[in-house]
Amino acid sequence: MTCSDKPQSYVQALKALAHRIAVLTGCGLAGYGLVACGDDSSSDDYSDAAIPDAMDSSTAEVSVQFQALVGGEPFACGSSYDGIGTSSSTVQPNDFRLYIHDVRLLDSEGNEVPLTLTQDDAFQYQDLVLLDFEDGTATCSGGNSAVNPQAVGTVPAGEYSGIRFVLGVPFELNHANAATAPSPLNVTSLFWNWQGGYKFARFDGPAGDLPEWRFHLGSTGCDGDTTGTVPTTTCTNGNRAEVELTNFDPTSTPISADLGALLEGVDLTEDTNGPPGCMSGPKDLECENYFSNLGLSFNGSTPGPQSFFSVSN
Repeated sequence: MTCSDKPQSYVQALKALAHRIAVLTGCGLAGYGLVACGDDSSSDDYSDAAIPDAMDSSTAEVSVQFQALVGGEPFACGSSYDGIGTSSSTVQPNDFRLYIHDVRLLDSEGNEVPLTLTQDDAFQYQDLVLLDFEDGTATCSGGNSAVNPQAVGTVPAGEYSGIRFVLGVPFELNHANAATAPSPLNVTSLFWNWQGGYKFARFDGPAGDLPEWRFHLGSTGCDGDTTGTVPTTTCTNGNRAEVELTNFDPTSTPISADLGALLEGVDLTEDTNGPPGCMSGPKDLECENYFSNLGLSFNGSTPGPQSFFSVSN
């Protein structure tokens, strides 16, 4: 080997070693947290362009999984579930959809790290996600075949043990024209009107002695008008629920949304006023238990801790 050969061979060897270290530290420790992984191919390209890609990767893709339950059992269109509510009633949900936004992971010190959502032109827009568990079959004829049980995005590589998010649509996206809005805000069955905005959560179906039971969560007491001629600038009751879950591993732990937990303390054999169930109206007294189970105040009441969402270990 000549002297002129040594620098090139040494550089190649060093670059190869650096590449291997990057792969090992990026992917080989994936079981200890969210880490960024470079190209896993067997190519021996150790060029100057290849190494920075492996060494500088600092983000990791996250897919936060959700599952829809009814009394601890998986939700499925056409299925019935017994033992729900104070009357141990039977329910048959035919819709199970909800919006969440502002998803943040929590590191070991409790610091919030926003999940930058992947813009998919379907279920995710800006920082909003539509979780859709109905598939349009059986009794869910008002829906469609497309489902989405996840929030997908990126965060800085690291270890995370908790999550926060908001149930609902952010105000700045809530009062517009659903007919011309981007997906997933173009779902008109999840829209009341310009004034009230969107249904943050929609669960319908026969429940106990209430064949027309439904739960629709949304903002109330909004100014403006229903046509959008007078824009909405404020709502007395935003009705957006902040959710925090701990002991959560974003790489393996699903989050449960349990309709049975939402109906805890609810008597499904009678409805004293308003539409059967709860449509979020401040005069609909049945709403207090529903709201409390979401951690929301109703007419100034002190809510209990939210129980609708939980971590499934």
